[in-house]
Amino acid sequence: MKWEEPVNARLENFRCNFRWSNATTLLIGWVDTIRICVIRKRNSIEVASRDLPGFIVDPISTFQTTFYISGLAPLTSNQLVVLGCPKEKDAERKSLRPVLCVMEYKLNSSEEICTDSLSLRGYQEYTVNDYSLGCIIEENRYFIVAPKDIVVASLYETDDRVKWLVDHRKFEEAMEVISTHGGSWSLLSVAKLYINHLLALNQFDDAAKLCLRVLGNKKSLWEEEVFKFFERHQLRSVSAYLPTSDDCKLDPHIYELVLYEYLKHDAKGFLNLIKEWPSNLYDCAAVINAIHDNFRKPNANELLEALAILYLHQRDYESALRMYLKLQNEDVFEMIRRYDLYDAIHKMIIPLIQLNRERAFKVLFEKNKISPEIVVQQLEQNQEYLYWYLDALDKVDKSGKYHWKLVNLYAKYEPEKLLPFLKRSNHYPMQEALDVCKRELFYPEMVYLLGQMGNTIEALNIIIEKIQDIEMAIEFCKEHNDSDLWNILIDESVKEPTIVLKLLSGIVDYVDPVAVVEKIKLGQNIPGLRDAVVKLLWDYRLQVKIRKSAQKMQWEFYYERHARVVKRQNRGRCIPSSERCLKCNRPLISMNEHIPPLNDVVAFLCGHVYHTNCVPGGPDNEHCELCNPSDFNKEEGFALLLE
Repeated sequence: MKWEEPVNARLENFRCNFRWSNATTLLIGWVDTIRICVIRKRNSIEVASRDLPGFIVDPISTFQTTFYISGLAPLTSNQLVVLGCPKEKDAERKSLRPVLCVMEYKLNSSEEICTDSLSLRGYQEYTVNDYSLGCIIEENRYFIVAPKDIVVASLYETDDRVKWLVDHRKFEEAMEVISTHGGSWSLLSVAKLYINHLLALNQFDDAAKLCLRVLGNKKSLWEEEVFKFFERHQLRSVSAYLPTSDDCKLDPHIYELVLYEYLKHDAKGFLNLIKEWPSNLYDCAAVINAIHDNFRKPNANELLEALAILYLHQRDYESALRMYLKLQNEDVFEMIRRYDLYDAIHKMIIPLIQLNRERAFKVLFEKNKISPEIVVQQLEQNQEYLYWYLDALDKVDKSGKYHWKLVNLYAKYEPEKLLPFLKRSNHYPMQEALDVCKRELFYPEMVYLLGQMGNTIEALNIIIEKIQDIEMAIEFCKEHNDSDLWNILIDESVKEPTIVLKLLSGIVDYVDPVAVVEKIKLGQNIPGLRDAVVKLLWDYRLQVKIRKSAQKMQWEFYYERHARVVKRQNRGRCIPSSERCLKCNRPLISMNEHIPPLNDVVAFLCGHVYHTNCVPGGPDNEHCELCNPSDFNKEEGFALLLE
């Protein structure tokens, strides 16, 4: 049977190890290779055709080990016990401790089930050939033979194996053995030892995860193990794994201890727990007191937010609002709506406006929850905020209740809005508004108010002397169309050559330009006057032409209409037999030959028809009584017309 040559070694330097597993299975271990061979009898054809032995060796599995083989023995039908020496050397080039390995094999592969290093005397000086392995298969006993020691090995019982694993701090393996094979050891007892071991190594996170894995919903066990973390000031490590459901709710004191530790060492973690944990796990009042006792400015934001949440849990909404306002957290506006806290913010209006003016006003104007009187009273101490509020209120409330305040506020904070406000509002005292404008020297506003109060001459003087805007003065005079105003304007304008020209171009439709020209002093030098006068004459001529054209059109329209009326009135008119006299109300024409006609009929151009005898004043009367009634018969004529 051919065997593979080892790397960096010679095959003959290694002992070949044999062991019978049973009557037909031979185990061979040489260097670092193991072969499982089966001895079978040749069939009759093979024996007859050749001169061969009656039995043959068939390898059924070949695999390698990570060490050199000193001996091997069977354990089960597909498991071996192998004794070997590591291929590696220590730093001084001496041998490492020999190993005893249990291996499970298949066709051409193997798996190490367990491996133990053996502490034998003088192992540093020994080689692979210095060890051997014997066995008593029936008793499952194995003998490791070394130059100075003989070690007897036997199979572990489950409890022995667990004990050995625990003694060697192999708790995970021990728990796996218990889970698979049972025994007198309980999984919980080993888990507790494992937790203690991890805590001793300061592996607190691993210990906390193990608690979650093995303690389940057993309240007493959790409280017992959590106390171990408390003793080491490591409740933060276990906090993420603590049960918080109703199925396993711990004593409130446990959760409070965790919160206190976070409060002292990790404010952000404290806030996260307040957000995550249900409020029924702990006493909110106790935690609030603890925050006040341990409040630190560097952590103010986290602690204030935690206080706000705790106050919400206690339904102390006013205190929660104060916390959010201190935080400058705009969630306060949504909270006001969600919990209908409009009554609680009466004394917090200024902080709300400071936080977000637009959102604060939306809350203040919402559903008439807060009366403007309350807001105005609160804002009296801050005139700028009062102005913002009343300006916004004016857009949604047209009653004008506070317009008298807005006059002063516009004058102080946004003067450009004052004049449009004065023009659109009728809810302010004009004299007080005028006093404000005089104090602030707001001339356009003064002009408007004086004009509304009827003091147009003073208003015009302000335009001329203070504003010095001739176009504005002309428009003001046009608006009021007062000859006295025009005279004042003309008298003032002729003093300034540049103003005269503007005046001449702006008053054509309102004042006779001759009145302006006549007031110009002889010899007064007015640049551009000739061109202005020429333009004025052209404008005047154009206006004359327009007026004549309009007059011509009116006359043409009149004549055309008149001709149509005359033509219509000159047409013959059919008088039916059913028509009656408008005076006596009898038939105009009698169709009965036995009844003589009353008299002749008179028809006026207006269309009214009478008996001749019924015409007031006789048949020579040229006017219809209904169309031109006399004083004595107006009422009668109207009655007939209506009838």
